[in-house]
Amino acid sequence: TTNNQPAMASISTASDGSNSEGEGPGSSSSPPLSSTVSSASSAPSTKKSDYIRTATQNYISRAANVLGAPNLNTRGKSVVQADATIRGDFGSPIHVGRYCYIERGVALVPTVVPVSSDPLLAVVERSGYDDNSPPGENERALPIIVGSHTRIGQNTRVQSVSVGSCVRVGRDCTLGPRSKVHDCCIIEDGTLVPPDMVIPPFSRVRGSPGRIVGTLPECCGGELVEGCVQDYLRFVRSLE
Repeated sequence: TTNNQPAMASISTASDGSNSEGEGPGSSSSPPLSSTVSSASSAPSTKKSDYIRTATQNYISRAANVLGAPNLNTRGKSVVQADATIRGDFGSPIHVGRYCYIERGVALVPTVVPVSSDPLLAVVERSGYDDNSPPGENERALPIIVGSHTRIGQNTRVQSVSVGSCVRVGRDCTLGPRSKVHDCCIIEDGTLVPPDMVIPPFSRVRGSPGRIVGTLPECCGGELVEGCVQDYLRFVRSLE
């Protein structure tokens, strides 16, 4: 396969040489996982020419909005679909692990915070979940870290400081500013995770505002890992 890199040449990718298909917590047993999380985007493009293939085998749609590409660091074998927006232009790094799938319409928007608690410093008044304005003179953006084997569903907005490995985030969700999602979690479709919420490992979250409604078995990690690996392989095989 020919590498088409010019349009995204400034994207930083890890080159640790790892080829493990099974990294991530948990075993290979297969507990039933609820269908309340959408597992596939609607009709993604299968034309190879519609994607940029990086040196570490990421596939990034040419219709994705990657702003501030030097601040996007990917570990490899991940997919970013059309109309996804990644706001690296805020100046903070955005890290994406291996075998991640960022679906159509997803927005990764770093949280903006004051550089100091000094009340005399002028800061931009933030409007909440929908604020897309970059940091002002006395503000800074927090990094976003997305672990490996994680899938983020269509039209979901992520302002979390971290989303762990083996996480399934449904479609039409909002992960509020400064929130944190630990490994092996399921965020069901339409969930609104409030600012500063910390979701412990093996949690199932639902609602608006989101609340923990159940726990996942500790053996679910293997199934979540395998699901992301197979999704990536199916996507690559589908390209024309």
